[in-house]
Amino acid sequence: MKKILFVNGCIRGTQSRTLRLAQRLIRQIPNANIDVLALPALRLTPYDAKDIAERDALAKVGAFSLPFFALANQFKNADAVVLACPFWDLSVPSMVRNYLERVCVTGLTFHYSEQGYPVGDCGISRFVYVTTRGGLTDNTDPVLTDHGSAYLLSICKLLSGARFDVLAAEGLDIQGNDAEALLRQAETEADCLAQTFWD
Repeated sequence: MKKILFVNGCIRGTQSRTLRLAQRLIRQIPNANIDVLALPALRLTPYDAKDIAERDALAKVGAFSLPFFALANQFKNADAVVLACPFWDLSVPSMVRNYLERVCVTGLTFHYSEQGYPVGDCGISRFVYVTTRGGLTDNTDPVLTDHGSAYLLSICKLLSGARFDVLAAEGLDIQGNDAEALLRQAETEADCLAQTFWD
């Protein structure tokens, strides 16, 4: 069985449309052991100066097995990552950003080459970003740009050579749209993605 880390960044819990879509995907992925990480329960705060000093001191001596790096090690040891969160102020919720601060650790999840280029050290083969959006996105318009997908793609490539996919339902809150039909359409896409997940 392969290990999938399901990072649940769905703020609204069981009422979350993003969670519904993500669960549709992960329930159908074959040959998978799902490790669920519920970000709302962790109540992660942004790193402050004390956190950064501790991180740097521990990293300097290679103490990566300590609990301080538990989230980074969990990410590094997964075969795939499914990260689910709503589209939030053109990007991702702050708790997702706080989580990724703990995952991006020089010397553990990535390192720099002699030429100064970052090289990923995580073994994940797939990274899927699952999201729902009330409106529409358009990367040619600064007001509608999807910074979340671009940001997570960059994180994926910083940490690994994994294939990156976005599974999204959007336009759910636009007056006149059938939100349920749009969600069902995205769930059909989830079904297809699940069946070819390890290809």
